[in-house]
Amino acid sequence: MISRLRALLLAGAIAACGQAAQAEPIALGDALAQGVQTSPRAAQAKALADASEARARQVGVAPNPELSLEVENFAGSGAFQGLRSTEATLALSQRIELGGKRSARLGVARAERDFAFLTYKAALADLERDIRTAHAELRAAEDRAVLARDNTAAAEELARTARILVDAGRDPPLRQLRAESLLAEARAEQARTFSELLTARRLLGSLIGSDDPELTATASEDAAPAAPAPDATSLNEQLATAEREAARARVQLARSDAVPDITASGGVRRFRESGDTALVAGISIPLPIRDRNRGNIEAAGAESNAAASALLLARIDANRARYDARMLLGAAEVRYEALAGLGLQQAEEALRLAHIGYNAGKFSLIELIDAQTALTTAKLNLIEARLDRARALAALIRANAQ
Repeated sequence: MISRLRALLLAGAIAACGQAAQAEPIALGDALAQGVQTSPRAAQAKALADASEARARQVGVAPNPELSLEVENFAGSGAFQGLRSTEATLALSQRIELGGKRSARLGVARAERDFAFLTYKAALADLERDIRTAHAELRAAEDRAVLARDNTAAAEELARTARILVDAGRDPPLRQLRAESLLAEARAEQARTFSELLTARRLLGSLIGSDDPELTATASEDAAPAAPAPDATSLNEQLATAEREAARARVQLARSDAVPDITASGGVRRFRESGDTALVAGISIPLPIRDRNRGNIEAAGAESNAAASALLLARIDANRARYDARMLLGAAEVRYEALAGLGLQQAEEALRLAHIGYNAGKFSLIELIDAQTALTTAKLNLIEARLDRARALAALIRANAQ
C-alpha cells in the first residue's frame, strides 16, 4: 500500500510539472481582484458594516406614541350593574426622553458604524496580505517542483552513466550504488515537492474561490511601497481609535439612561349615564430611588479606559510591525541580489566543468555529486529568498494600510 502511494505521488509529480507549463497562470493582480469578489471573509465584513449602518439610522427614530382605551364602572353591583354607569376613556400617551438619550444612542451607533466600516477595510487588507503570501508560496512551490524534476532527470542520467562505467570496469560497483541512492533521494524529493505544490494550490484556490486543479502563479516582483507620512495612522490604529470613541459614547449613553423619562398622556372620557364628555390629562415619571444605573456607568467607564489602553498598544504594535517588515524586506532583497548574481553563475559553471571532468575520467562521482548539490542548494536558496521578499512585502503593505 505504501509503495503504491509513493508510485502515485511520483507519477503525479511528473504529470504536475508538465501540466504547470500548459495551465494558464494567474497574475497577482487578478488573484487579488478575484479574492475580493469571492471571499466569504470580505462578504461577512461588508454585511456587518451594512448592518451597523442600518442600526445607526434606526436609533435616531423617536419612540412611538401609545393609544389606550380604558373602560370603568361596569358589571358591578347596585347602580353599577350592566353598562349604565360605564365610563370610557380614550387616551394618547407619549414617552419623552430626557438626559440626551437619543443623541447618546446616535453617538454609540455612529461610532459602531465607523468601527464596522474600518473592520471591513481591515478584512480586505488581511485578505490582500494572505493572497499575496499564498500567491508567492505557490510560485515557490512550482519552482521547487521544477527543480526537483530536473534533479531527478539529472540523477537518472548519472545513474545510467555510472552503470556504464562500472560495467566497463572504470568505476567500482560502490559508485553505481551511490548513484542509484542519489536517484532514489531525487525521486523522493520530487514526490515531496509535488505534495507541497498541491497544498499551495489548494490554499490560494480557497482564498480566491478557484477549484482549478492546475492553478499556477506568474512571477511577481512588486516594488516596495513608499513610506507613509509621519502623521499617518495605520488601519489598526484607526480601528482602535474607533473602538475608543465607541466606548466613550457608551459612557455617555449609560449616564443618560440614569435620567428618568417622562410619559405624558391626554384623552377624552365619556360618561354613559349622562352622555357627557370631559378631557383627561396625566404625566408620570419614575422615581430613581433604587436604580440609578451606577453599575452600567462604572462598567462603561472601565471599558473606555481599556479601549484607551488598547489604542496605545495598537500604536506600539503598528510601529513595530512597520519596522520589522521594512527590515525583513531589506534583508530579503539584499540576500536575493547576492544569490541571483555571481554565486549562481559560479555554481552552474562548476557543475558544467564537473560533468566534463567526470566524463573525461578526471573527476570522481563524489565530486560531480557535490557540484550538483551545490547548484541545487543555490537555486533553493534563491527560491526561498524570493519567497521571503514576497512575505515581507505583503506584511509591509498590510502594516502601512490606512
